[in-house]
Amino acid sequence: MSTKIKAAFLDRDGVINRNNGYVTNKKRFTWLKNVKSAIRLLNNKKFKVFIVTNQSAVARGFCSENDVNNLHLWINNELKKNKAKIDEFFYCPYHPKGIIKKYRKKSYLRKPNPGMIVKAVKKYSINLDKSFMIGDTKSDKICAERVNLKFYYKKNNLQKDIKLILKKYNLK
Repeated sequence: MSTKIKAAFLDRDGVINRNNGYVTNKKRFTWLKNVKSAIRLLNNKKFKVFIVTNQSAVARGFCSENDVNNLHLWINNELKKNKAKIDEFFYCPYHPKGIIKKYRKKSYLRKPNPGMIVKAVKKYSINLDKSFMIGDTKSDKICAERVNLKFYYKKNNLQKDIKLILKKYNLK
């Protein structure tokens, strides 16, 4: 029997980076305060760290899935310089009003649906009671609520937010 692990689910745009509209490449990516040290803290506390992000820019034709994956690879390379890492990036490229036919659809992966979290839970055998999500929108909150996952709205400093969550819920 596998041991269930604890995880931190983070939205991307607005939580780890400034939300500048469609953030499709590293030139448009700006780290928010203490994000790298916050992710390192989670790594050191033995949390799996996952990004769960809607990326309708793919469906809207602003970028490709390859662009999204390259940005995520760059993010992890930058984190690695700070002895931190994101274990996996889950993203939804779909949108019902997309202009790229392949991606124009409703999807269970798209927040506020919990599909990306459900996918991570199955893949990594995650204990949701020992896990949490940080987001910046109502759809993030609804997503977490749909799987009974603790939710916290991002404030100014991700590291302070995480320390508060760990203390509040006695997550060690």
